[in-house]
Amino acid sequence: MLEQTVRKHALKNAFDYGKAQAGSVVAKVVAEAPEAKKDMKATMALAKEIVAEVNKLPRKQIETDVAQYEFPEKKQREGLPDLDWVKPGEAVNTRIAPNPSGYAHMGHAKQAVLNDEYAKKYGGKFWLRFEDTDPRTKKPVLEFYKLIEEDLKWLGCNIFKVIKQSERMELYYGYAERLLKEGKAYVCTCSKEEMQKNRVEGRACACRKKTPAQAMAEWKKMLDGTYAEEKAVARIKTDMQHPNSSIRDWVMFRIIDAAHPITGTKYRAWPLYNFAAAVDDHEMQINLVIRGKEHELNAEKQAYVFQAFGWPQPHSIETGVLKIRGGLEHKSAIREAIAKGELTGWDDPRAPTLRGMRKKGIDPRAIRDYVISSGIGKSDSYLDEAKLESFNRKYKTAAP
Repeated sequence: MLEQTVRKHALKNAFDYGKAQAGSVVAKVVAEAPEAKKDMKATMALAKEIVAEVNKLPRKQIETDVAQYEFPEKKQREGLPDLDWVKPGEAVNTRIAPNPSGYAHMGHAKQAVLNDEYAKKYGGKFWLRFEDTDPRTKKPVLEFYKLIEEDLKWLGCNIFKVIKQSERMELYYGYAERLLKEGKAYVCTCSKEEMQKNRVEGRACACRKKTPAQAMAEWKKMLDGTYAEEKAVARIKTDMQHPNSSIRDWVMFRIIDAAHPITGTKYRAWPLYNFAAAVDDHEMQINLVIRGKEHELNAEKQAYVFQAFGWPQPHSIETGVLKIRGGLEHKSAIREAIAKGELTGWDDPRAPTLRGMRKKGIDPRAIRDYVISSGIGKSDSYLDEAKLESFNRKYKTAAP
């Protein structure tokens, strides 16, 4: 019955991607039941009706209903696709750059495995870089530097070197001052409201027109404590007519008077993500960046740093988010679940952390196989625990 076939694929589509899409469902229906092609208008109308019903169901109901159907297993991917831009003999250097504020989870595992695999595939280096230059909002926690490194090694990642951005502040200052002296950056003392209005309207403020010498003098005031928090920031000159106002002269450095667990109160002008990441990618000779698709805008922002210094920008691959049932794909959600008593800790077998996976008895090779088989597409997907367990059984069976 066509209605059952449509419902079957609507449930599977919702199970895989959170919400079912009528177009995707119809493609699956036609492949299984070619007779549905005879009246595509009616088939689409039926799909839209059933998709609307399925999308109203709670997640648990979708999981229960979809389990009643059988689906042919997809042919597993053999390794990751080749990179067509790599020249013969060229090494591919990659990195993963977590914030040390919580345990590594399956989202980290996805990015770590993909980056590590490509570095191995092309004889390059895989770096672990801790992005810890926000000592207040995303305050680093000392214990997590080591714990994350241990988790990635357990996952089988071949870490070339571990870097902490908080220990590279003088490097960032040097590059910032170079841009200030060359007139490619400036210190802005406008209020947040004034600058926001200028950016929205595409209008340069008076600070942008100051000479490099004046900009350097203002920079020194950011460093020596003359300027308090929120009274001055350093901006890179981009394009004030850019269609996206957030890209117009974005902030490179801001003042944060908070102690850092590694450097204490030695520094107060801290680089923002897009500046420090671009500098480090150049310094580490990173030529491939694999990250979540939510970073696409960051890649565009970082392009201005690479252009300002005349550096080649790394190739990038943006991937979909690996979602977890119950919404636990982010550290903040896991932390909240622990606080509510829904999880006993970061290593709870129900937690999507690598510590939780280990306690659950998941072999790290199974996680790597799962990530590689899922590929590098941009579509978000839910962690398929049955599929992960099938990979895990392979290693349990092979164990002596």
